[in-house]
Amino acid sequence: MACMNPLSHVVEFSSARPGPRSIWSRPRACFLLGPGGGPAISLLVGLLWVLCLVAGADTHIYVGAAGTNQGDPLLFTNGSLFDATRTNGALPQILRTNGLNAGYYRGDALTFSALAATPVNGGPVALHAALGARIGIQVTGLKGPPGGSFAFWEGDGESDLGRITFSLPVGSVAGTNLLLISENVGEAGADPYGHIHGREFTTSLAGTYLVGFRAVDLSTNGLGGGPIHSPSDVLWVRFQAGALIEAFSLVGGRVTVTFRSLPGITNALEWAGSLSPPEWVVAAPPLRGNNGIQMMASTNAPSVDGFYRLRQLNNLP
Repeated sequence: MACMNPLSHVVEFSSARPGPRSIWSRPRACFLLGPGGGPAISLLVGLLWVLCLVAGADTHIYVGAAGTNQGDPLLFTNGSLFDATRTNGALPQILRTNGLNAGYYRGDALTFSALAATPVNGGPVALHAALGARIGIQVTGLKGPPGGSFAFWEGDGESDLGRITFSLPVGSVAGTNLLLISENVGEAGADPYGHIHGREFTTSLAGTYLVGFRAVDLSTNGLGGGPIHSPSDVLWVRFQAGALIEAFSLVGGRVTVTFRSLPGITNALEWAGSLSPPEWVVAAPPLRGNNGIQMMASTNAPSVDGFYRLRQLNNLP
């Protein structure tokens, strides 16, 4: 199936202007090289790291607490793996053309799970929250491409449901939208455990999104009828909708493009000498995404100078 031509990452470089210019535009990823190609330019500094997620897998972020006493804060026990302020990792999302999420970008399932405190739920797990806690996840803020949005789709515990529970526009701050993750009803002494499948997160436009998540205790089993636990720190998680060009270089008369590849998506590197009108030719053979960092070199481009784009050759349901 042909790509639907969503907004794509565009990097423009000209020897007449210092440094590249990175934007999102309707054409797929294009690189403009000035006369003679100019010097090698890299947009990527340091080691790139991407979360390696198995296609079709269910990724989990676990929620526990620093202790079980009144006022002990909740925490994301494996949050360091997803913390966008500490890593370059991104959760990839692919444009869906069929099914419940058609027209939105969605990745593999992301499940927030509250650690079990009792044997019946597989506990006690180290760093579990106090008995009687009822944990929810608050979406506190959203950064991303202008006009974009981030949405949560509720499930029934086993399968996806066809509705958006809430959606936040890019630029949102101090958000109050919640998704409950504990599977109790707030009774005193209840296990805070929760592991609910069938939920999805989607984005509406291609680009990089930073989403702020905070764990909160919704119970009334604490001091004075309030919560037992204080809220967690905000965990910023990066979502990548569509292909993102990380770097390009010109070495030995060959343009090399570096990008985050999405699982199950095949891309081709193409070249055109002009955009008025463009006549695209294949500059490198198609490469299937492996959910990591990939590189493609322009082995077949008629000339170094010109425009380059990554063309997505297929979509996923």
